[in-house]
Amino acid sequence: MKTDYEEAYLELGKRIAFYRQKRGLSQEQLARRVHCSPIYIQKIEGEHVATRTTMSAIWSVKQLDFLFAIANALQIDAAAFFKPMTEVNFQKYRRDH
Repeated sequence: MKTDYEEAYLELGKRIAFYRQKRGLSQEQLARRVHCSPIYIQKIEGEHVATRTTMSAIWSVKQLDFLFAIANALQIDAAAFFKPMTEVNFQKYRRDH
């Protein structure tokens, strides 16, 4: 059984970046909304290439509570992070209309 979720985390980070950009937010603005450092958002979004030696730091900020906090800040259902990044899904999972 494969226990290395690096690819899944990187894909999730891309999806968070997609929805952040759809909301017109910078990484700094999102960080303020979820009360964290902008470097956490950078790590989550995979801006820095992840390596096996740094994955534990990335995993530490990718906890479910934090994921839900990001979803709330982006006014989107967390399920959207697991769907294709499309305008249709953005409209379907947004919580502000």
